[in-house]
Amino acid sequence: MQSFANKRAVITGAGSGIGTALAHALSSQGCHVILSDIDQGSLETVRADLIKSSYHRNLTTKTFVADVSDYEQMKAFSFFVESEFGKVDLLINNAGIGLGAFFQDCSLKDMQELFDTNFWGVVYGCKVFLPLLERADEGHIVNISSVLGLVSGPRVSAYCSSKFAVRGFSDSLRHDFHLIGNRIKVSCAFPSGIKTNILANSKIVIPAGIDSSADKERQRVEPWFWSQPDEAARHILSGVSKGKIRIHVGKGAWFLDLISRFFPVSYTRFLPKSILE
Repeated sequence: MQSFANKRAVITGAGSGIGTALAHALSSQGCHVILSDIDQGSLETVRADLIKSSYHRNLTTKTFVADVSDYEQMKAFSFFVESEFGKVDLLINNAGIGLGAFFQDCSLKDMQELFDTNFWGVVYGCKVFLPLLERADEGHIVNISSVLGLVSGPRVSAYCSSKFAVRGFSDSLRHDFHLIGNRIKVSCAFPSGIKTNILANSKIVIPAGIDSSADKERQRVEPWFWSQPDEAARHILSGVSKGKIRIHVGKGAWFLDLISRFFPVSYTRFLPKSILE
């Protein structure tokens, strides 16, 4: 997709962070955006900011409140988009949540809820918008994984599992499309630590007997969230423009992908000890 001008882009999780930055970046390049989030107030704020911006001109900005983990809500979202635009050129499955816990302290309910958003939200997005993407001249799907879909670490067994699942699903989906002659392109993006509200909103489970707290754990890892959302948006859209299959997003993402390929078992020896403690 060489140009985003006059294209129609659907973005989930658009009420904050990378989703908001993508909305602004696409609008600045003349793209119509359809934004979804679970938080109506945040969505309306983003929409108002886009309309006020100098680059909005004659662009259309629509919003729809939906929980990506709810298939019926996602179907309703796709029906809304179809009624307004008829087709979709770019789908960015961005919505996601975090969870920090050792596996033995992680409830199955918390793990299931995380998968419902991080994995099934991506699957639902692809499923309901596939017919609209097939109507476009050059449909493109971007599924947001994470560098924790490339490498793993302690306290993130649930999160890593969901992001590895997004990576595997995206790769297989691309093979499916190629085999049946579907022209839709599929990219998977791997953000490193991006300064969004995901850390602040993540549930942190502290094991019994450990002298720590959720706030202390957030402070411990916060220094690794060193890239800004607008930088992440630039990397993602640049990757789409170049037709990249894997899109490295933010500082360190390319390096982590590299060491995971060359040292699939021993890559941890290249990582700071503070990450693995």
